[in-house]
Amino acid sequence: AGCFDLSLTGNNETTQDGLFWDYLFCSDMLQPASRNGKSDMFWEQPWNLTSQAEGCLEHWNVQPRPMWATINYGGRRALEAASNLLFSNGELDPWKGGGVTEDVSDTVRALVIPGVGHHVDLFFANDADTDEVRVARRQEVATIKGWLS
Repeated sequence: AGCFDLSLTGNNETTQDGLFWDYLFCSDMLQPASRNGKSDMFWEQPWNLTSQAEGCLEHWNVQPRPMWATINYGGRRALEAASNLLFSNGELDPWKGGGVTEDVSDTVRALVIPGVGHHVDLFFANDADTDEVRVARRQEVATIKGWLS
């Protein structure tokens, strides 16, 4: 079997979504990440802000602002003053490490869904959904209904 061709795309919507995310990553939501090739399935690639900034400038003509989201939204401290937020994370989601995984208050809640990946609870219901996903969706609906009552 040949190697997977990384230049292929699924459809135009997938391509557009990737471009939108790439721009946001460069302009507003810079998220440093590295790979070591030993504890993950990827090749080694240390984080390099200079290289990332050069790529963002070349591709989008923007300079990354690493602290923009924290400055604009207040970072995790702002969650202490917030209300009616529910953060869901799959236990296997690689983004979980940067997510809110513990309740901040009675009205800023976190839900970690066992055994699933990225935003599975936000997909349409499917017969193949695990019991954990079904429970999470019920918790999400109950939480939101509680805010509205």
